[in-house]
Amino acid sequence: MELWSCLIIISSLTAVTRAEIDVDSINSYQYYGYTPDSENSLSAFAINAFPFMFMHHGLEKFIINGNETDGKKELGEDEATFVREIIRRFQLRLQRLTKELVKQTGTKIVHKKPVVHIYTEENYTPGPPNTLYCYAEKFYPYEIEVTFLVNGNPFTEPSESSETMVAADWTFHVLKYIRINPQEGDTYSCQVDHVSLDKPMVVLMDQPPPQPHIGTIVCAVGVIVGALGLMVGLYLVTKLCSRQGKPCSSQFCK
Repeated sequence: MELWSCLIIISSLTAVTRAEIDVDSINSYQYYGYTPDSENSLSAFAINAFPFMFMHHGLEKFIINGNETDGKKELGEDEATFVREIIRRFQLRLQRLTKELVKQTGTKIVHKKPVVHIYTEENYTPGPPNTLYCYAEKFYPYEIEVTFLVNGNPFTEPSESSETMVAADWTFHVLKYIRINPQEGDTYSCQVDHVSLDKPMVVLMDQPPPQPHIGTIVCAVGVIVGALGLMVGLYLVTKLCSRQGKPCSSQFCK
């Protein structure tokens, strides 16, 4: 019904008054929308390219000058009935042609699964406050639900979101973000629900492994250097003994 409400607003903004109008053109536009779950049939009438009347065929209602009506008062009972019948026949023909076209061409309703990214503004470290982003892109159609999960539970604090925007390839993308105070052991994920998915998609944020202490690093480097020195020393001793033609033992060359 959102489209119907929008048409009411448009009709009220472009309402035709009783003042005399210089008519350059009168146009009628037909709209037929189809999905596997619903059908919508609308007609629009415009004077000088400005819409002044709409008709919803499923509801059998007119919008005239911003008001929802059966059209009898504004158009007259016979005229309203005539318009409904003429448009109804046209719409039925349009529906048949559309369904036949879909059948003959093998056309399917296109659904594109979202690609989801989750990341933080600053390098992730437990302790300092940070901003967590969830970016969903390349999805179609428009409707999508994005939810943050903290330790597997829905995030209940306020979140911010950009507008859902259309890309050059007619897919959509949206960015959502929250402020977090990460603690040791916390997990963060982004849950996305879209008509293209059999079940909601959950993407876990990869966290960097814990960094070893500097003392551990120094110790590890010392062990590596010591082992390398021992190997080099044994190699040189072996070479020296072989050149002298003497066997090698733990006491070096005998």
